[in-house]
Amino acid sequence: MINQIFSKRTASECVLMAIGLLLSVGQAQAVTIYASGQRFIPAVPGEHDDIRENFIYAIDSNTGIATPVSPETTGLPSALAGTLNQRLLGFASGGQLVEIDPLTANLTPIGSANGLTSTGFDILDDQRGFLIPFDSNFNTQQINALDLTTGMTIPKGSTTEVGDAIDEARGSTLGTAEPFIISLGSVENQLYGVDLDTDSLIHFNPDTGEAGVVGSVGAVTSGDRSIYSGFAALTGVDTNQDGSFDTLFGNVNFIDSDNDPDTPSERLGGIARYNLTDGTWDLVGTNPGVIFFGFVSSPTSVPEPGVLFGIITVSLLGIWTKRNAKE
Repeated sequence: MINQIFSKRTASECVLMAIGLLLSVGQAQAVTIYASGQRFIPAVPGEHDDIRENFIYAIDSNTGIATPVSPETTGLPSALAGTLNQRLLGFASGGQLVEIDPLTANLTPIGSANGLTSTGFDILDDQRGFLIPFDSNFNTQQINALDLTTGMTIPKGSTTEVGDAIDEARGSTLGTAEPFIISLGSVENQLYGVDLDTDSLIHFNPDTGEAGVVGSVGAVTSGDRSIYSGFAALTGVDTNQDGSFDTLFGNVNFIDSDNDPDTPSERLGGIARYNLTDGTWDLVGTNPGVIFFGFVSSPTSVPEPGVLFGIITVSLLGIWTKRNAKE
């Protein structure tokens, strides 16, 4: 196919087309988000009771459609993160860091258990790991740097960091907020989590641990988003495949379509793309009957621009030269 395209081109034309191909590499493409999730099948009288099946899912970032890729399984961590070399890691019960095979759901321990309880885990582009553990009151106040080899952690920021940021943003007395963040995701080496107590997007500086509210308190369920709930997962996604997370994605597990608290919510399996300016989000796609516990994606490993340009140019010039030699 490539030979057919370039067989009629001069050497200079091949170089110009190489530049065009190089520029097109950074354009947004579908990226796979892996998720731990559960599919619900309602009971059929006389045939079976309610069925709940857990899988690792692969989600298309462009459509939001999720497809099971592992066998049915149990015991999957909901705290997930991806490395630059495309490894899928999880933070399991007992504070144990594990590597996960997405096609088999097998878990391999890494280092030693640190005793923390957390469902918020992320790895930045620069390969630093972070957790946000629950404290003794099941609040989440302080990120911890996580050693990805040993499993050991170092706290960052104050022990009331998130609560103070929320109280300051809404003008309430310090100590009022009881934040509950169960997920972490990152974009451009900055961390984010959704506080389920106030439905707010929280930003963290990974160097200092300092926290702040993105947009306004309650932005996640503001306006038309008030009918949605269950924001359990976040991950950065490298949508332009340049080796760095550029977009924050999350999940929306439930929808209460009539906005009536007295009627049950429905499983939505929604995939959301966040706005990092005002803390809101837009739906990308839905998977009715499914809920997600954790999301993970990895930055794309790409050659340096000069190397990539050289590969494309040499390849195309080689095709051009071979064609001319035959003539």
